[in-house]
Amino acid sequence: MRIQLKAQPQPFRFLLYTEWLMLGSCGLMAAIEAWQRQSIPVQHILILVALSIMGWMMPSGKTPMRYLYTAVEIGLIFYGTTLGYLHILPTLYLIVLIRSCFLFEPPGHWIVAGLSMLMYLVHQMQYIRRLTPLMLNGAEQQQIWMHQVAEVLMFGLGMFFVSQLVHTLLSERQTQEDLASAHEQLQQYSLKVEDLAAVQERNRIAREIHDSLGHALTTLNVQLQTAVKLWAHSPTEAKPFLEQAHRLGTVAMQEVRQSVHALRADAEAEIPLEQAIAELLQDFGQSTGISVTPEIDLHCLLPHPVSKTLYRVIQEALTNICKHAQASSVELYLRQMPDCVWLTITDNGRGFKLPTRNTGFGLQSMQERVTALDGAFHIETQSGAGCRISVELPLETRQIQREAR
Repeated sequence: MRIQLKAQPQPFRFLLYTEWLMLGSCGLMAAIEAWQRQSIPVQHILILVALSIMGWMMPSGKTPMRYLYTAVEIGLIFYGTTLGYLHILPTLYLIVLIRSCFLFEPPGHWIVAGLSMLMYLVHQMQYIRRLTPLMLNGAEQQQIWMHQVAEVLMFGLGMFFVSQLVHTLLSERQTQEDLASAHEQLQQYSLKVEDLAAVQERNRIAREIHDSLGHALTTLNVQLQTAVKLWAHSPTEAKPFLEQAHRLGTVAMQEVRQSVHALRADAEAEIPLEQAIAELLQDFGQSTGISVTPEIDLHCLLPHPVSKTLYRVIQEALTNICKHAQASSVELYLRQMPDCVWLTITDNGRGFKLPTRNTGFGLQSMQERVTALDGAFHIETQSGAGCRISVELPLETRQIQREAR
């Protein structure tokens, strides 16, 4: 099985410098002892150099490479102690513990810590055995044992504090990475929200243009077609239709200007809903000759989003009747209830099969407007039986309050 070796630098430079300081101290003490013995500890120097290089690049690949890396470190330190300097090299197990914190999860580096402590105790026992022949009396033996117990305790505390320090550093780094990742996600979410807002605004503009300008142009087209038919034999009868077409052209231009200026009219400057509906029905009757029977029962001023939605739904419904229904009469029923508003528009036209017309932009625009206010939109129609559009809009919802602001 091929094991790919991947390496990563020591993530915390000051810990790397600390390791080098410990290795340098061991090298200095080994050099002092070597000077006293009049010999150069070549093997110890090579071991210290190898440990220094291993600290510079640690494995980041698969787990077997990490086990092998740790085993090599322990093996180098253990081999160095067999060559002498037993009282110096065992402290380097702290370096093994530091590096294991970056290589293994908490259970793994605690196992390394226990193994390092066990190896340290073995080396200390070997060191005492070498000193035993030099002990002259019981007092000296007691001092040596007390000194060794103190060193073992200090080494254990050092391992504990080193482990806690590295764990804290890793936790802090992980927290910073999580914060950076969360910040990046927030930026991505912000961009998505902006894109979604842009899409919603484009859809709103499309509805406004379709419902307002589309209605005006449809009626204008009907007026011009009628005027063209009458002009050939009776220009006098065609004149009112041309005047009406001119007026509708002016209305269309006003609608375009309003669309360019953010498509949001000032609520205070708008006329009441009843008056707006009356003018709309009057224009519709004059331009199409279709009889409209309105029944409007409004007790008080409706919220601006509700009024605007009702007006646009009526406008779009009349436009569809003019284009497709071939109807002779239309009934409009609008009633205000304590908690909602009911609107029904019924025509006696030819109707249609709902699945074939449900994807039309006009019906979709009406449904989107009603859904945006948490309302209900329903169509009843069939071929040869006319069409009935029903709308229910709530009067007290957070959506309306938000739109009103």
